[in-house]
Formats: sequence, structure tokens, C-alpha cells
Amino acid sequence: MRIRVACIAAALVLGCAGAALAGDDEDVTKLPGYVNFGTMAIFGQKDADVEVLLEQSLIKMVADFSKGSDPELATMLLKLKQIRVQTFAIEPDKLEAIEKKTQEVAQHLEGQGWVPMIKVRKRAAGEQTYVYMKMKDSVIQGMVVMNVDPSDEASFVNIVGEIDPEKIGQLSHKFHLSGMDSVKIRSVHRITDDEEKKRQEQ
Repeated sequence: MRIRVACIAAALVLGCAGAALAGDDEDVTKLPGYVNFGTMAIFGQKDADVEVLLEQSLIKMVADFSKGSDPELATMLLKLKQIRVQTFAIEPDKLEAIEKKTQEVAQHLEGQGWVPMIKVRKRAAGEQTYVYMKMKDSVIQGMVVMNVDPSDEASFVNIVGEIDPEKIGQLSHKFHLSGMDSVKIRSVHRITDDEEKKRQEQ
């Protein structure tokens, strides 16, 4: 919910001014950090309940506003090409299928060279969280966050562009991307189903 509200607010505030600059945006679909969740058909033919797209021109405006308070963050924002957020309401009878499909997407990303930073699967609670990085020449060129909350919604985030690992927390705070504050580039935190079962038995 935080992702949806924050990004909608950003899009509404910046949308009018950004539209005038839209022609300056490059084709992000050709960049290594881009992921097209639509072609993966996680929810079949269903459209996202909410889809927010922050193109390069909009992000640049946020960077310009941030120069005075955090010039380093502003520098990183200028290297981002796109932030896309898609959220889907979860129907209880579809939860198991959604969980399975999300796990398949995670495996697909790994097969495409994406590096897993966080993989949390809590079968009992029905929760899933995946965070992936796309590396090229030792530089992060993209990020994917997939989160399934059975009590609310499923959220899918794709950030395209060069990302400074030391600024990930601030990027999360700037756009209210929940669950990313503790991501560390050199740490991979994985909680498997078996580990979760052992925790519950203790």
C-alpha cells in the first residue's frame, strides 16, 4: 500500500510537467535492467489494479529537487531510466497459483543472470519477497522487487538504471519502496520453507 500511495502521489504531482519532457526518454526496454512483467503473465490476462510509471524525465525532476539536500542521491537519480510499479489485488482462491507463478518468475530472473539479494518464502503465512539485482561490468544496472502479501496485494517493482548500492536505502525512502531499506549489496538473506518450518517448531 505504501508503494502504491507514494508513487501515485509522485506521478500526479510531476505528471503534467513530465509530459512535456517525455520525448527525451530513451527506450528502456533495450537496457539490461529492464523487466517486462506483463509478458510473464503472472496474473494471466488481468491488468494491474494500479500501475505507476515514472519515466526518466520525471525522475530527473525529483533529482533536481534533491540537489540541495542530498547531491549524492541526486547524482544517482540522474542515472535512473525508469521506475515501474504494478500492484494486483489478491483473490483468496488464486493465492496458491500466484505464489507458484511468482516463484517461477524468480527462477526465470536467475536464469537471465539476475542476482538474488533477498528471498523470503513463508509458506505458513503465504508471504513472498524477492529482491534481485542486474549486474553488468560490476555495476548494478537494475533492480526487481516482488512482494506477495496474501492479506492485501501483490506488488512488482522494476527500477532501471545504474544504482549506487550505498544509496539503496535512500532510494527506497524517496519513493517509499517498502522492504528495501535493509538491502545490502554484499549480503544475501534467504529464508527457505524448511528454515521457516524449523523456526515455527522451536
